[in-house]
Amino acid sequence: MTKRSSLTGFTQKYAMPLVLIVLVLILQIASGNKNLLSWINIKTIILQASVLGFIALGLSYVMIAGETDISFAGTMGLMSSSFTLLITAKGWGYFPALGFVMLMGAFIGLLISLLVTRAGFSGFIISIGFMFMGLGIERAYNEGVTIWLREPSVQRIGTLEIGGVYVFGWILILLFIASYIVIQKTKFGFDLRIIGENRAAGLEAGINENRIKITAFVLAGILFGLAGTAEPIRFGGSIVGAGQGYLLPALAACYLGSTMFNPGRVNIAGTFVGSVFLILISNFMQLLSMAYYYTPLVQGIVLIIAVGISVVKNKGSIQQVKV
Repeated sequence: MTKRSSLTGFTQKYAMPLVLIVLVLILQIASGNKNLLSWINIKTIILQASVLGFIALGLSYVMIAGETDISFAGTMGLMSSSFTLLITAKGWGYFPALGFVMLMGAFIGLLISLLVTRAGFSGFIISIGFMFMGLGIERAYNEGVTIWLREPSVQRIGTLEIGGVYVFGWILILLFIASYIVIQKTKFGFDLRIIGENRAAGLEAGINENRIKITAFVLAGILFGLAGTAEPIRFGGSIVGAGQGYLLPALAACYLGSTMFNPGRVNIAGTFVGSVFLILISNFMQLLSMAYYYTPLVQGIVLIIAVGISVVKNKGSIQQVKV
């Protein structure tokens, strides 16, 4: 391998992460005496990224399989309401309520996957249908009002630290590490990638496409459920329509991630960086006392730059990520 080809390979994989690092440093320099990169703020950013990260990770499994699932925009609010009511009204403990909601998410993922794999429906259309149904059931369930979480022992989980890092931050990091290992080092991960990247080759190799996709949807549902339990803990209650606010950021995190490490394809490492970076922009804008509308503006500009760099560096080889 020549030095030129090695440099080209490096820039294809890491040009975007380097651009993001430069942007962070520019923001830090522009902030004057505000220490945006202090350890306290870094661990806060990871905590703030937890809910978006859980959702984007679940979405990544499905997108790697060549499908999509945006049902979380409606079902997450339903699961969040269920979690809050089980604790506040029914007196359940954190872990029983967590288990119930994650099973709920798995069941929803299973239903969607069966309609996609057995009935041949479009995952995009079916997940939109479940999104609207989730919104409707949530509003009937919580009567359109915020349900406050009034159990101090559960609320404290959101501020609990282990080794100087918030618990939800550790969960986020460990889930991404585990998922990276699963996708890159296991037979399931190999089969998942093959089905998503080259379905015909996967079927010729004897891979059970339906089983792989069902597993991906169920895993996504479990992670959406986890996000549905983390949201009310972080914000003190179940906000009406909580999942809707994560729809575009979750998609953006996956797309931003697909411009790095394995350009043109959704990948676990890229999704993690994309999720954290989107939250980092929001965090920095707040610390710099910028008007609220600057956050989506800067996020949009970064996404456009990311896609532009990816297209230039990978022209001819990049594959479009499916919605």
